[in-house]
Amino acid sequence: MRLKCGGIRITGSGSSISQHTRSNADLRPSTATWVEERLGIKERRHLKADESLIALIENASMQALKMSRLMAHDLDGIIVATSTPDFINPSMASVLHGRLGANANCASFDIQAVCAGFVYALGAVASLIASDAGKNFLIVGADQFSKITDFEDRNCVFFGDAAGAMIIQATSGDSFLNVELHSEGLGWESFHTLSETRKFKMDSSEVAKNATVKLPASIRSISELSGISTDEITWFVTHQPSKPVLDSLEEELRIKPGRLLRNIEYRGNTAGATIPLLFSEMDVLSRAKSGDYICFSAIGSGWVWGSAILKWE
Repeated sequence: MRLKCGGIRITGSGSSISQHTRSNADLRPSTATWVEERLGIKERRHLKADESLIALIENASMQALKMSRLMAHDLDGIIVATSTPDFINPSMASVLHGRLGANANCASFDIQAVCAGFVYALGAVASLIASDAGKNFLIVGADQFSKITDFEDRNCVFFGDAAGAMIIQATSGDSFLNVELHSEGLGWESFHTLSETRKFKMDSSEVAKNATVKLPASIRSISELSGISTDEITWFVTHQPSKPVLDSLEEELRIKPGRLLRNIEYRGNTAGATIPLLFSEMDVLSRAKSGDYICFSAIGSGWVWGSAILKWE
């Protein structure tokens, strides 16, 4: 699926994490050094028992609204991308809607595309703005994989908890957001969470293999759709599966040093929160210049994956 939207910009961002740090030694002392050297992860943040994901979501959203100089009643839509909500129902977006005090004409809904959720949310926003459904949209990526982790399993070292938010606004000018979304309903067994156990099972080698192939192909495809080459992209704000996957992506696309942003060392893989968290923590909003191209890309189990390119204004 390909979606195109002209006249669009990011006007605010925010992020939120727990203060509860978990080092490699805390989780699995026997592999602590290997995890740092091989996966590139030193530590991650996990929510404590008395903390909630919705609190992180609200905090990140308030930051984004403040930066945009908007009030909640200015919003036309709220989208939360998460696969680990606090509640089976209602949606986290509707709970956030109430906590922020948005108006009744502001639609709110969740998207479940695991680690690719935020890219899918960008696709939804591009479609909504292109159809003139509204001007101001709050989109949030948030996950708490610590709640679905089996800490006796060696894969417990990958994930951290976080929330990130952006305000996407319709505007004039020659800015654009192009999004390309993909699905492949085979191989989902490589990463899945059974409702009975509520703990994820992962074949890390299969996850890495798919990310290594699908992410660069997706970025090349969205670049072609946008009429640019990958070396014209100023910032790559991508999913953070592991250091080897990021290194491979950098090498495959010949990305110049410093353009592929990373926060995996101290955050781990924060799943659906990764892209807005990375965008906020790396302060892309103040670093980007008019005419820059920013690429977003992620893959999640299912398989679902996609990329987006924003021409900055």
